[in-house]
Amino acid sequence: MTKKQVTSKAIAEFCAKEAEEKKALDIVSIKMSELTTIADYFVLCTAQSEPQMRALSNWIQKSIFEELSVKPTKVNGESASKWILIDFGAVIVHIMTPEMRDRYQLEKLWGDAPKLEDLQKLEDLSK
Repeated sequence: MTKKQVTSKAIAEFCAKEAEEKKALDIVSIKMSELTTIADYFVLCTAQSEPQMRALSNWIQKSIFEELSVKPTKVNGESASKWILIDFGAVIVHIMTPEMRDRYQLEKLWGDAPKLEDLQKLEDLSK
């Protein structure tokens, strides 16, 4: 049996959907592939508390493994650091507190990168 290849876009969409299910706020998926080799996509979301950060991180990792058989290559940070980064290789998920999200403003830092939601709207319009 051959293993089905999962696209980076599918991973990003899945992570964003799972974050939304666990009540993360301000979920943004950014297509990075044309600007950097760091990753194809960033998924950014905000958690309101340390327990919610842990729950989001654990939920995303568990769900994506169960549904898509994908494991992170690395997980950095802890809820006490107010920023957890889940690295799936082509997709990096950033779970941050409102304070960290405001301080680092990754959406502005990577402002030239299109949001996945905007790209989807363009695709829908062209159909």
